[in-house]
Amino acid sequence: MGVEQHTSQWDNFVAKHGNVEFVWLQFMSYRSLVYTRMFPMDKFKAMVQMGKFITIPEVALLLGPGDVIAEGGLASGKFWLRPDFETVYCQPGSNGTRAVIMCDFVDDEGTAVSQCARSRLRELEETLLSELECSALVGFEIEVMFMRAEKSDGVMRFSMTNYEHSWSSMTAEDESMLEMLEAIARALVTADVPLEQFHAEAAPGQWEFVLPPARPIQAADMLIRARETIKRVATSFGYHATVYSRPSPVHPGNGGHVHLSVSSVGESENWVQKAESFFAGIMSHMPAIMAFSLPHDISYSRVAPGLWSGGEYACWGWENKEVPLRRIEENHFEFKLADGLANPYLTLSAMIAAGIEGMRNHEPLQGGDCVASASELSPAERQALGINTILPKSLDESLNILERDIALRKLCGPVIISTYVLVKRTEAKILRQMPVDDRRSWLIARY
Repeated sequence: MGVEQHTSQWDNFVAKHGNVEFVWLQFMSYRSLVYTRMFPMDKFKAMVQMGKFITIPEVALLLGPGDVIAEGGLASGKFWLRPDFETVYCQPGSNGTRAVIMCDFVDDEGTAVSQCARSRLRELEETLLSELECSALVGFEIEVMFMRAEKSDGVMRFSMTNYEHSWSSMTAEDESMLEMLEAIARALVTADVPLEQFHAEAAPGQWEFVLPPARPIQAADMLIRARETIKRVATSFGYHATVYSRPSPVHPGNGGHVHLSVSSVGESENWVQKAESFFAGIMSHMPAIMAFSLPHDISYSRVAPGLWSGGEYACWGWENKEVPLRRIEENHFEFKLADGLANPYLTLSAMIAAGIEGMRNHEPLQGGDCVASASELSPAERQALGINTILPKSLDESLNILERDIALRKLCGPVIISTYVLVKRTEAKILRQMPVDDRRSWLIARY
């Protein structure tokens, strides 16, 4: 997209939102943290006219907890932020004074750099369309828990709320949160996130917000806007909204399930077979995908058997909530092995890369139809369905598998894979040194 079209989109936005005083440029780290640079409106207008924005040191993508550089990382190099004006919106609660824009990473010539996961997702979507003549739609579910925050001895602690609560309920305590929940729904609309629905989930103070289907990159952008908006509105009501995987060891955790459908462009007699090959690729590469979709140690405690969160075997089943891939339509599956700690650009890149590989190899879809939890089946029953892959039970295991997955390394980009593994190992090492309660509070505060 040329500078002229960018300028036109920006001019149209400014014409409709005359109160904007500040512009936030945002990008997401490999650790799923949203980084922000803020500019007065006049300065940003000047940058738009020049067609040049700001540089960010490459080391920003190598930072672990406490802004420690990942072991083996270098503090040299830079990339430019390039705003994608299709993502601009007015931040809810700012009275129209703040515009927020998501960015790509580019070099001096304006070409996407190898570290940019957002650009890689766009390229993979284009490959799916141009080479395999298929399009994809993605819809995210956000499970979030509303907690109370209190500072004690200099440490922020979080407590659960609304124990008189259950799946799809509307108790008296639920009614007490209704004003906040409806404020969230209204704010999401102003942030260009039209909700499909929202409802109570199973854990105390837990709710699910279902986002509409969109192209992969648009879905990821929308997910980030939605998370930021939910947190901001909750704070205004005195709550802390967290997508942390397992706030309570005795209640279901927060998932970030991914709905994905694949359709042929134009007429195709074998469109179901093509879709099945796509999801067969996800089945084959599922252990490596989990390094992105379940990116913390705590993520793996949420997907234990019996928690409607995916189970321990790579398999699929029609409308089965105890399998990693729940089949909803011929070409529509729900991927349950994901949570809100994951970077959506990386997760979707890995899933689409795996699907492309499956389609290129015309892989048959095996590992189902599983009608129960695969862990409850006998070895013979699993063998008959082609359920042979035991999924990783730890972050270390999934990272090791990701490093060995040659196909994903090639399609997702070797620089992205190596940088991600480096950062996650440093992060895990630092977090594991914290006392359990401190680590829990540290993660809840940031996610």
